[in-house]
Amino acid sequence: MKKLLEIVVLGFLLINNANAGSIVEELTKLTDLYKAGLITKEEFSKSKSILLKTEINEILTNSEDKVEEKEENIITPGLTLGEEDALKAQIFGCWSIPLGLPYNENLLVRVRLNLRKDGTIIKAEILDHERLNIPGQGYYKVLAESALRAVKLCQPLKVPSTGYESWKELILNFDAREMLEG
Repeated sequence: MKKLLEIVVLGFLLINNANAGSIVEELTKLTDLYKAGLITKEEFSKSKSILLKTEINEILTNSEDKVEEKEENIITPGLTLGEEDALKAQIFGCWSIPLGLPYNENLLVRVRLNLRKDGTIIKAEILDHERLNIPGQGYYKVLAESALRAVKLCQPLKVPSTGYESWKELILNFDAREMLEG
């Protein structure tokens, strides 16, 4: 079920890309091969990683052609929409949404990143840290930790080779509800 969710999430993230259908189809084929026992977990992971990296590079290459009307998840004036899409695809590909979240609650976690020129993270912090200790908000701590884990797992982030001053600090919005609803 988790693999299926990953495929659905990837399809949602790549919906504006002309090749999105082929990537989702390839991931579905890989998942079927893995479930049938024809490839190992390592082969599945490596193939999936290659597909995602190829997709991210295509998005970066075609970044001037991208137009996005959805709510922005990365708040920075220094990235083009295509570069934002590629960064979202990379980070959300590493994000495992915790199970059992209360669906009727605010599931938004905001994370501030300070980056080096090579895309490695200098500092990552939760912006709404006061919510971490509020009674009845235990799910938020788990969700926030999963968001921090995602950015750390995905580094170095795929960032432009120029314009460092404009993207050295990013604010990311991790909205679990958006990911779950598609």
